[in-house]
Amino acid sequence: LNTANNDANGFAGLFMQAGETSDGVTISAARIGAIRVTTNSAATDLGFAVRGGNAVMTEAMRIDSDGRVLIGTTDSRDDFYQNGVNPHFQVEGGTTAKSSISATQNAATADGPRMFFGKTRGTGAQVVSDGDRLGAISMQGADGSDLVPSAEIHGYVDGTPGANDMPGRLSFATASDG
Repeated sequence: LNTANNDANGFAGLFMQAGETSDGVTISAARIGAIRVTTNSAATDLGFAVRGGNAVMTEAMRIDSDGRVLIGTTDSRDDFYQNGVNPHFQVEGGTTAKSSISATQNAATADGPRMFFGKTRGTGAQVVSDGDRLGAISMQGADGSDLVPSAEIHGYVDGTPGANDMPGRLSFATASDG
């Protein structure tokens, strides 16, 4: 256990650190990199930082006090639907690569990766009703103060659900000018 502020000598170890902006634990493996778990003294957020090639620790992910997972940002975004939605998983970046999410299946099978949206009327598997929205994909653009929907795809229950029977429909929507 070393209580130094860094591992300048490149030794592997566990460091307890008290800094100007955060307290935390740094786990280092020689000079190949490090992982830092920090807490922000002004909040109860939990941050995960990594050390890059220039030996500077940069926060890579944060779990904030409301349980949101933030990647590429330290502040949660709450301006979707004109401040109506604050997603619990947020990825932000200045390039396409840094703001993209990928799912790849590397297997010699006919099936591929999937994204699941699930809806119940309560805990467990309480049955949904005709007209319930099961999920949506929303594409939004900034209007100078908020993110506003421009195009959306929604999935709905379209009929009466039964055992192993879930009638559905898709709705495609775009916003007109003004």
